[in-house]
Amino acid sequence: MIDINITLVIQMVNFLLLVFLLNTILYRPIRNMIAKRNQVIAEREQGIERADADAAAAVREFEDKVHEARNQGRQKVQGLKDAGYEKEKDLLKEAADLAAGEVAKVREQVKKDLAAARKRLRAQIQAFSVEVAQKVLGRNI
Repeated sequence: MIDINITLVIQMVNFLLLVFLLNTILYRPIRNMIAKRNQVIAEREQGIERADADAAAAVREFEDKVHEARNQGRQKVQGLKDAGYEKEKDLLKEAADLAAGEVAKVREQVKKDLAAARKRLRAQIQAFSVEVAQKVLGRNI
């Protein structure tokens, strides 16, 4: 059987004293260091999460700006194309009007030349008919 005597009490006091000393000298500082480390890790994780959120927001903002810039570029290109088409239509209309004017001038000149040629030929018809008649008849008229 267990004999309860003073040594058992001394052992119990020694054990309790050892637990108290180990708790105050060793375990509490280690637990405090672990708690501080966990707090630092949690703060850094929050910082990382904030940085990730900021980076994601910056990427979204960048993509939005790129999308907007592309849309503006497309609009400018379309505007320039439209202006080019309008200029092309104006130039083609101007060229067609100029060509029509030139054609009209040439037609007028051809009409004038034709009228002048007809006038000259009418003047010469009398002489040619007399000459042809003289050759056919073989005598002077």
